[in-house]
Amino acid sequence: MTTQLQQDEASVLQQALAPVQASLAGVTERLLSQLTDPVARNVVYLITAGGKRLRPALVLLAGAAGGTPRRQALIDAATSVELIHTATLIHDDIIDHSQLRRSQPTFHARWGTERAVLMGDYLYATAFTLLARLDSPQVMQIMADVCQELCRGELREVEARFRLDLNEEEYLQIIHDKTASLIGGCCRSGAVLGGADAEIVERLTQFGTCFGLAFQIIDDCLDLTGDQERLGKSILTDLDKGALSLPIIYLTQQLSPRERDTLFAPLREHATDPAFLAHVAAAASASGAIAKAEAKAGALIRQAEAAVDGVDLNGLAETFRLIARYATMRRS
Repeated sequence: MTTQLQQDEASVLQQALAPVQASLAGVTERLLSQLTDPVARNVVYLITAGGKRLRPALVLLAGAAGGTPRRQALIDAATSVELIHTATLIHDDIIDHSQLRRSQPTFHARWGTERAVLMGDYLYATAFTLLARLDSPQVMQIMADVCQELCRGELREVEARFRLDLNEEEYLQIIHDKTASLIGGCCRSGAVLGGADAEIVERLTQFGTCFGLAFQIIDDCLDLTGDQERLGKSILTDLDKGALSLPIIYLTQQLSPRERDTLFAPLREHATDPAFLAHVAAAASASGAIAKAEAKAGALIRQAEAAVDGVDLNGLAETFRLIARYATMRRS
C-alpha cells in the first residue's frame, strides 16, 4: 500500500509538471551557469538532490497561463526563485540544527555554519542579479517583498517559540510569511511575465497562497507522522526547537490547563528529548489534532482550486488542479 501511495504521489506530480518539463530543464541549465565559482559549486549537490522544483514550476506554469509568455524571462525568474528557496533552506537548517535535507547532509553539517550563512547570502545576491536583468520592475518588487516576508516569518516563528498560548491565527500568519508568500509570489511573478490580465494574476496569486498555506500545514503534520527516510529530512524538529505547529496548537486547545502543563513540562523547561517528542506526537495523533490540521489543509486546497475554477488559463486549469491534488497526497 505504501509503495502504491508513493507511486500515485509521484505520478500526479509528474503529470502536473509535464507541460513545463522542457523549461524546467532550462532552469537547471541556467542555475548551473550562475554557480560557476568553485565556492558556489559546493551548493549544487543540495539543489540537484531530488527537490520537487514546485516553486520554479509554478513560475513557468503561471507564465504559460498568460497570453504572451516570455520564455527566457520566465526561465530566469524561475531560476531566481530556486536560488532564493535554496538560500532559505540553508539558513532554516542552521536555525533548526537540522542534519538532513533531501536525504543528504545539510549544507552547514557538511561545510560548517560560517560557510552556510555566507552561501545563503550569496544565493540571494545571485537571485537578485538575475531578477535585475529581467527589465521588469514589477517582478523585482514582487520578489523583494517576498524576501522581506520570508525573513519576517522566520523572525516571528523564533519569537513564538515555547509559547503554549500560540493560537491558530498567529500560526497562519507565520506560515503565510515563511512559506506561502514565496509560492504566491511565484504564481504572481510568472503571471505578470506571461502577460496575464489583472484578474488572472490575482486568481493565480490566490491559488499559490492557499496552496502554500496547505503545503506548510501538511509539512508540519508530516514532521509528526512522517518517515524520515522517505521525507529525506529530519523529523520531530518543530517541537524540538519549541515551534508549535497547527496540530500541536489544536492539541493544547483540547487539554485542560493541568493536562497541558503536565504533558508539555519538558518544553517549558526547554528540555525536550526523543521520548518526549514521540509522546507528544502520539498524543496529537490519538486526540485527532493531526486529523483536524489535515482537514484545515484540505479546506485551503479547496480554496486554491476555487481560485482557478471557471477560467481557461490557456488550457492549464486542470494542471493547477493536479498540483492542488498533489498537496493532499504528499507523504514526502
